[in-house]
Amino acid sequence: MPYSQKSLIELMKVGAVTGETRAPKHIETVISNVFIFDKNVYKFYKNDNEFFNQGFRDISDRLKRFDFSHQDFAWNRALSPSIYLKLVGVKVSGGKILLDVSESEAEELVMVMRRINKEDILFEKLMAGKISEKESYLIGQQLAESLKLVEESLPEKYNYYEIFESRIVDLRNWIKSVEEYITGSESGHYCDLLDQLRQKNKTLFEGWLSGEITHVGDVHSHNAAFEGSELHLMDTFPPKEVWRTEYRLISLYRLGVDIWVLGGNEKLFRALVRGYEDGSGVKIDNQLESIFILYSAGIMVSYLYMLQRTDKEKALAAQKFYQFIRDYYKQLVA
Repeated sequence: MPYSQKSLIELMKVGAVTGETRAPKHIETVISNVFIFDKNVYKFYKNDNEFFNQGFRDISDRLKRFDFSHQDFAWNRALSPSIYLKLVGVKVSGGKILLDVSESEAEELVMVMRRINKEDILFEKLMAGKISEKESYLIGQQLAESLKLVEESLPEKYNYYEIFESRIVDLRNWIKSVEEYITGSESGHYCDLLDQLRQKNKTLFEGWLSGEITHVGDVHSHNAAFEGSELHLMDTFPPKEVWRTEYRLISLYRLGVDIWVLGGNEKLFRALVRGYEDGSGVKIDNQLESIFILYSAGIMVSYLYMLQRTDKEKALAAQKFYQFIRDYYKQLVA
């Protein structure tokens, strides 16, 4: 019989795991099962999601899934060691889930994380209007300091003119998945403009930007927490291998556009950039920022509309992004 995670999931749902005494909150994402207990969070990847296995990377095989879990955990722990506590082997035995079993005997690998309060998630703070310019500056500063820990010089030479062309193709397909909210004609205008700007700035893309390639993460306001005055990045390991290779400032723009749109103030974005410059020690050349702002907005508006289908609380955020991308596009083509 094919392997099934059903027994593991059902036991997790009732809290039948070593060291826990209460039933957790269960969140099922596209690619994982997450169980939120009083202090700890447990996460493991699905083996049978065809959408992910066919479209992103195939982790249906146990060894491939374990390898992906190791990469994911190592990346996230490097960024947020106080959140990502350990990666452990687990197996079902005697109606209970045993932790810390050897990897050779493990049914799955489970990430154990420290629980973060919902109100500390950056998305929630922005929607509640609880991020000031001073705090946005601190977020930018700490973002730069955190990313230094995972940025690296890549041995291979890349052509960002070609890479960004593929990113636009991905974005076209991404936005098409929410055509009930943004028509294909309208989203096509946004992607066409991005490609026109790419071609117009071919020299910069093939030269300057191609020299700024590193490994990046999937950084946005849902994957960040601001706890007290401390930034934590969470769950940012890219699901698709090719998405790891990117222009090093894309994380700044992804997070920055969220802060601008959801916080409702461009000054918050500018404070973030200043903080990033001070944290990295590098002055940012913003001559192509409009390209990355439009690109980032396109990713997030689609993501929020996807979430809105099952979570009506995301409707206001989606509407904010939709209004922003329409206005920003009009500004660029005026």
